[in-house]
Amino acid sequence: METLPFELLHDIVSRLDDCTSLYNLLRASPAISRVFDHDGLQLTRAIFSKDNKCDQIRESISLVAMLDSSSFAYPSLDAFITGFIHVTVKDIRPQRPGGPRPTSAPLPHDLPDNTPIPTIRRVLSICAQIAYLTVVCLEHYLEKFNALRPDNMVDPEARYSRDLKRIPPWTQRFKSFKAPVNNYGPPVWEEEERVSRALWRIQLFYDLRTAAGQSRLSWPAEDLARLQSMKEQDLFVKWSIDYEAEEIQTVTEYLDHARATNLVVSHDASGSSSGGCSRGPPRLPFLRQPVERRWPTPRRPDPEPVTQSYKIDLGTFGLRQWQLLSETSFSPLRTVKFDSYRRLGVALWCQKRIQAIGLSPLNRKGPKPSINLSLWQFAWRSILDPREVGEVEKKLQNEWEVRESATIRTVSI
Repeated sequence: METLPFELLHDIVSRLDDCTSLYNLLRASPAISRVFDHDGLQLTRAIFSKDNKCDQIRESISLVAMLDSSSFAYPSLDAFITGFIHVTVKDIRPQRPGGPRPTSAPLPHDLPDNTPIPTIRRVLSICAQIAYLTVVCLEHYLEKFNALRPDNMVDPEARYSRDLKRIPPWTQRFKSFKAPVNNYGPPVWEEEERVSRALWRIQLFYDLRTAAGQSRLSWPAEDLARLQSMKEQDLFVKWSIDYEAEEIQTVTEYLDHARATNLVVSHDASGSSSGGCSRGPPRLPFLRQPVERRWPTPRRPDPEPVTQSYKIDLGTFGLRQWQLLSETSFSPLRTVKFDSYRRLGVALWCQKRIQAIGLSPLNRKGPKPSINLSLWQFAWRSILDPREVGEVEKKLQNEWEVRESATIRTVSI
């Protein structure tokens, strides 16, 4: 390859369709690296135009490049939250065909025109790094999730009590059986993009804090202090919409696990200089050992026909089920935290994977899920650690006894 003419090398690179392949070529071939030094921005943009990343990843990449190039467009933290976070953290509601759609200022989906070659190399390095981390993170959570064997109620008409005074629902017990489990297969586009998006959000957060520490953000002092006090997931919340924060927390917990088990290092173990910033400012960790992708790259699906949005633009089906379990008044586990479900990757999985594992009890008269909410609550309760179930039930029982005692005293007066 090193002896091929410039034009042929340029044509080879222009035919690539993913950033990881380009990054690996840059590391392996000095000749390709010279071609890239000459035309790196156009070549990288051409690859970006062929990839299947979700919009929020492209927008995050653009901001990472802007921060590296000292051309950040937001004059304050609040301006960044309003102009970027509140635009990219989606809140898509179903609408009638032809009805009005929410509008927002367009955000860049590409590298800025003035992006220098070292910055593009760094972006490609992060792209490859995130591609590998996405694979191992998904494998980690899939292994845990696929090991589940949820219980379902034997009686499809059984109900948790809504008469909290007479029969508190957390005291009820029902006959059950192990739900049949189907292997849903490898990750789909939505699941993979949730992990990759979270990793890009984390890297953007690191870069923001680095820019603040190096006085490259012209933000007020109180904004800089506020940013430095945040955790990774704190920034990506839109009002009460926190599904991206849960995805980020899920990925952060995997990274903590990877560090604790010595699966990653804080710098590029290959010693490559093409990635840049190997021992510089904070960034995502690197895998100690190469990882082989064991499933094909999923293709970006068509948008939903009514909203023209993607499922990734909303919280997962599992998050919504947890909200019902934790908030419904007659739930046997009202107030239960998401922590245990997060450790199973529930913030990442698509609805069909949730159904395949037995967490969407079916209507016994047909193939559709049951509308009996108690069946769902029972199944989701069954996959929790018994100690956590006991703690929640004890808390609910104590609260119930306090209320009942207060009611009795009021009546006696």
